[in-house]
Amino acid sequence: METPPGRVHPDLPPPAYRDMTRILRVGLLISLAILSGGVIAFLVLTPSESFQELVASNPIVTYLNLYSLLSGLASGQVEAYLTLGVLVLLATPIARVATGCFFFYRNGEREIAAVTLLVAILLIVGLLVIGPLVR
Repeated sequence: METPPGRVHPDLPPPAYRDMTRILRVGLLISLAILSGGVIAFLVLTPSESFQELVASNPIVTYLNLYSLLSGLASGQVEAYLTLGVLVLLATPIARVATGCFFFYRNGEREIAAVTLLVAILLIVGLLVIGPLVR
């Protein structure tokens, strides 16, 4: 049974639905702001590079560990900000799933909370374990 537009899903209390929706929206807006600023700055600072050169050089690969990312952000490296934007974009659905798990568990829906926790774990494993193996 589908929930009519504008109505809260019947299994979730209104604050849970509102909080999970807010997480997705805020995460997307923050990521969009960081990525937009980073792309504009990158294009301004490297106007002579072609698209093929940029893709071949993979400018964000240097900042995929925490120390490099933090030092890149501190020194104002545009590529570090692009990496941060991508990481925020990736973290947003994981945070939403974790919030759903919390609300399901708090409402006594242990089975759904367990499934949601499993989804969160699979997302994190895919990002942190399988992702680095693929590249």
